[in-house]
Amino acid sequence: MVGMERPLLPSTHDLEAFVAAIEAGTMGGAADALDLTQSAVTKRIARLESQLGSLLLERGRFGVRPTPAGGALYPEARRALETLRRATELVRAERAARHETLRITASHTVGEYLLPDWLAAYRRSGGASHATMRIANSPAVLEAVREGEADLGFVEHGGDVHGVESLLVGRDELVVVVATSHRWASRRTISARELPREPYLTREPASGTRTVAEDALAAVGVTLDPALEAQSLETVKRSVAGGDGFSLLSPLAVAHEVEAGSLAIRPVRGADLRRELRAVRRRPRGSVPGGGREPARQLWRWLAEEVTPAAEAAGAAAGAVGEATDVAQAGTTSG
Repeated sequence: MVGMERPLLPSTHDLEAFVAAIEAGTMGGAADALDLTQSAVTKRIARLESQLGSLLLERGRFGVRPTPAGGALYPEARRALETLRRATELVRAERAARHETLRITASHTVGEYLLPDWLAAYRRSGGASHATMRIANSPAVLEAVREGEADLGFVEHGGDVHGVESLLVGRDELVVVVATSHRWASRRTISARELPREPYLTREPASGTRTVAEDALAAVGVTLDPALEAQSLETVKRSVAGGDGFSLLSPLAVAHEVEAGSLAIRPVRGADLRRELRAVRRRPRGSVPGGGREPARQLWRWLAEEVTPAAEAAGAAAGAVGEATDVAQAGTTSG
């Protein structure tokens, strides 16, 4: 009924003392089990009896034993305490999982230009607050995930992905990057066939960006011989800004330089330089999907719900634009 007071529930400490006394058979045994004094146990049980208005234990030279009321309460009290213990352990485990370090290894483009924003949004949504991130090329990322050195990885090309699961998190298209003083900066597009005529400045051979670029160009019969190979993306960008040659990079990697006016980007025609950016995780050995530690599973789930749909939509839009461009080019050719 509205206005009725709720009955006051027994204290868990009082219930623990009552259950311990029955299971130990003596007040002294209950005190030892709970690491309390015997008088403290006696007071807790007396408080419980007073609250419930019933004598729960008979005391004598035999020790203690439950009264009929105590016998009725004991199994329910024991079950309630066990349920509370399990609930407490679950909450503590969930909290520990959220605070457990999430180990991430990411390729340069994703790790430096996309992942920081994703992790910030993930933390705002209540995700894991502590993560470590290492930047490496895509083959090194895959190796770290396979060997269990990283919980999640992010790569810039499909490559050899045996032994891992992958999730689409972005799409990208590599472009020609030149200094604003370079003659190509005044052009709208650069033909793939023209690229071998200029010095090619690039990352190391294992770089995901370089692999995608050179594979796409090889597919149309174009081969590039690097004039410079550098492990550092910053070295490549500074070399290009010096006016000597070009590079093929993600627009994400040079956004600040383009805005500052030191570099210019131009699309390549005659080759498909689009690529997928993917999250990867170790494929579970058993039959349970989504193996791995809980922080990694939670971030993977968040990426699938918050990031993948946008990447898929961008791919559909790019496909539609590509089809329209093909039609237009075919019309121009036939005309």
